[in-house]
Amino acid sequence: MIRSMTAFARVQASAKDGGWAVEIRSLNHRYFEFSLKLPPALSALEGDIREMVRAGMHRGKVTASVSRDFPDTNSKNVSIDEAAAAFYITHLRKLKKKFKLEGEILVSDLLQFPNIFAGEESQFSPGKSWPSLKKALLRALDQVKAAKETEGRALFKDIAGRLEKIAQAVKKIEHHAQGYSERVLKKLKEKLAVLLAESGKDPERVEREAAFIADRSDITEELVRIKSHLDLFQNRLKANDEVGRELDFLCQEMNREANTMASKAQLFEVSTEVVFVKGELEKIREQIQNIE
Repeated sequence: MIRSMTAFARVQASAKDGGWAVEIRSLNHRYFEFSLKLPPALSALEGDIREMVRAGMHRGKVTASVSRDFPDTNSKNVSIDEAAAAFYITHLRKLKKKFKLEGEILVSDLLQFPNIFAGEESQFSPGKSWPSLKKALLRALDQVKAAKETEGRALFKDIAGRLEKIAQAVKKIEHHAQGYSERVLKKLKEKLAVLLAESGKDPERVEREAAFIADRSDITEELVRIKSHLDLFQNRLKANDEVGRELDFLCQEMNREANTMASKAQLFEVSTEVVFVKGELEKIREQIQNIE
């Protein structure tokens, strides 16, 4: 079953599991692109986290955020870093004096700066933090996977419906084009018979050229190929591996066959169905951009 590239998950681990807050967001992207926001004390774990995320995602712009979860600001594990606060206050006063700024320095101003709160995360080493953090990450990744699969089912339903409409349109094209090249050849022979009688040119050579022109109006090969592409598309749509790029390529091929049919079979009915097919293919291609 196909999976969408768009998903979001937020996991908050309990205190006994380390008190982690993990967010993972995935958006559409042609390739895999990963960015991570991690506490400086745990920067050594970035490689391990990247490998975990990469193992479960093939395409998409993925962002992850990891932090300690401190729901209770009165906890003994959280305190004000007075040295950091003093540093910011000193420099703010210098700026006020230098640029003659008005207003007071408020507590709310200080809270906008990083490292004002000193939490227990600074006391944890990567080695001790990794087991509990890994559990939280796995839960977040499971949620992302579930969200991708849910969205993927909706995409599958929409695309499958459009493929069925295209298949019906192809049947109509096949019906309208049935015997078209023979009709073209018959009309050409009738017109050439009149011309030959007047010009006296070699009738065999002219008839061969007429047969060649009629053969160029035959769209049997294009019909066979587009139906083959439709069958392959439907089969790949049900696959469990990465299929987004392959499906996009098949859409391009079907679009090319549709254009050729409209060009070769100069029939209003065929052109009408081709326009419909191309419109549905464009909508499918838009949906495919969301597929992993």
